[in-house]
Amino acid sequence: MRALKTKVRGLNKTQFKRFKELTHHAKNLYNQALWTLREAFEATGLYFSYPHIYG
Repeated sequence: MRALKTKVRGLNKTQFKRFKELTHHAKNLYNQALWTLREAFEATGLYFSYPHIYG
């Protein structure tokens, strides 16, 4: 997996701090979803694709 790097410019200190908090929460949410999918696969042997989950 390859990380995407982007420069964010023009934010003041408060905006940058909030941006950092939000990206941190997004990362945690993504990791929680992966963990849940892995646990479900180990328990049932079934793979749940994203369209299956959201459909």
